[in-house]
Amino acid sequence: MQALFIEISKYVFAILIALYTLASYWGAVMQTERAKRRIGAVQLVFMFVMHLLGFLILFILNEEDMRYVYLYFAQFVFLFITLMIYDVIYPRASRLLVNNMCTLMAIGFVMIARLDFDKCVKQFLIAAAGMIVTFFVPWLLKSVRSFRNFGWLYCLVGLGLLVAVLFGKKVFGANLVLTVGSISVQPGEFVKILYIMFVASLFNKSCSFKQIVAVSIAAAAHVIVLVISNDLGAALIFFVVYIMMLYTATRQVRYLAAGVVAGSAAGFVAYKLFTHVQNRVAIWKDPWATIETTGYQICQSLFALGMGSWFGYGLGQGMPAKIPVAEKDFMFSALTEEFGAIFTIALLLICLNNLILMMNIASRCRTLFYRLVAVGIGVTYGFQVFLTVGGAIKLIPMTGVTLPFVSYGGSSIVSSLFMFALINGMYNMRQDEGETGYEQRRKKTKNSKKIQQAGDEK
Repeated sequence: MQALFIEISKYVFAILIALYTLASYWGAVMQTERAKRRIGAVQLVFMFVMHLLGFLILFILNEEDMRYVYLYFAQFVFLFITLMIYDVIYPRASRLLVNNMCTLMAIGFVMIARLDFDKCVKQFLIAAAGMIVTFFVPWLLKSVRSFRNFGWLYCLVGLGLLVAVLFGKKVFGANLVLTVGSISVQPGEFVKILYIMFVASLFNKSCSFKQIVAVSIAAAAHVIVLVISNDLGAALIFFVVYIMMLYTATRQVRYLAAGVVAGSAAGFVAYKLFTHVQNRVAIWKDPWATIETTGYQICQSLFALGMGSWFGYGLGQGMPAKIPVAEKDFMFSALTEEFGAIFTIALLLICLNNLILMMNIASRCRTLFYRLVAVGIGVTYGFQVFLTVGGAIKLIPMTGVTLPFVSYGGSSIVSSLFMFALINGMYNMRQDEGETGYEQRRKKTKNSKKIQQAGDEK
C-alpha cells in the first residue's frame, strides 16, 4: 500500500506543479490586480498541497517520526503568515512573486528534509529570521530615498567584506566563509546586493565616460578578489550583472560588445594563470576520466538526471545522497532523480516567470536608480539559476552556486529574501505612483463615454 501511494504521488506532484506553473504565466498576462489575486489564490492551493504531500511521504517513510509533523506545521504557519503579512501590509506587492518565492521555499524544505532533517530545521529557522528582517525592506525603500546617494560606501563595504573572506577558512578549496564563534556567514551573497546598489547609485548620478571608467575599475576589483578567492560562480555573476546594468544605463551597444570582448579575454587569462580554473574546465570536458576523484560529483549528478526520467523514482526512493553536497550545488539533480524531469522543467519555468516579472517591474520604474537595481537583481537571479542548472547538466563547468530558495544555505536564502523584498518594494512604489496603463486607458475610455453621453443629452 505504501509503495502504491508513493508511486501515485509522483504523478500528483507533476500535475500540481504543472498547474501551478500554468497559473503563474496566466497571472502574468492579466491586466487587473483583481484577476491576479484570484489566480494567486489558486496557486496557493497547489503549493500547500505539494508541501503537505511531501511531508506526509517523509513521515511515512521515516516510521511515522513525529518530528516531521512538527516541522511541517511550523513551516505551514511560516508560509501562511508570510503570505498574510504581505497581503495586509503590502497589498500592492506582486502577488505572483510572493507566491513563487513561497513555493520555491516549500519545495526546498521538502527536499532538504528528505536529505538531512537537521539541515532542514536550520534552513527553516534562518528563513524565518530572514523573513522577519526583510518585511521592513519595502517600507524602508519607500521611506528613505537617500539610499541612492551612498554608492562609494556600498563599494567600500562590499570590497572590504570580500577581502576579509580571503583570510577566512577554505570550503571545498575556495575562500567563501567568515566565521564568528559558531556562526558562519558567506559574505559574497550579501555583497551581491551592495554591488548592485553601488553600480545603480553611481550611474544614477552620471553616465559620463569618466564615471563609467571609475565604476568599471571598482567593479573589476570585485571580480578580481572573487577569482583570487576561487569563487568563480560569484565572479561570473558580478561581471554579467555589471555589463547588463551598464547597457541599461547608457543604451550603448558598444559598451555591451566591449564587455563581451573583455570578459572573453579575462576568461582566457584566468584559464592560463589559475590552476583551479584549468581543473574546472578539465572536469567539465571529461568527468569520466576522473570519475573516482575530481569527476565523481558531476558524474553522479548525470546519473541522477538520467535515472529520474519524466516522473522520477518517487520521493525517498532514489539515491540523491550519492551526489556529494547535493543539498547545495546539485539540488536540481537531486530533485530530478526523485520528482522527475517534468517537475524540474516546471520549476525552471517558475524561475523564468520570476525573471520576467522582475524585468517587467524594471521596465516600469520611472527613476533610473530603481530601474537599475531591478535589472541588477533580475540578472543576478536569472544568471544564478542558469549557472547552477548548467553546471548540474554539464552544459557549463561547475561554479558552485546555489539554486535560490531551493538549495540549502543560510546566507543564500537570506540574500534571496532581501532581493525579492527589494523588487516587491519597487513594485509597490510603482503602484503607489499611479495606476497601470490598462487601468488608465479604461478610465480614459469611461470618461470619454461620459462626455459623449452628456453631449448627446444636450
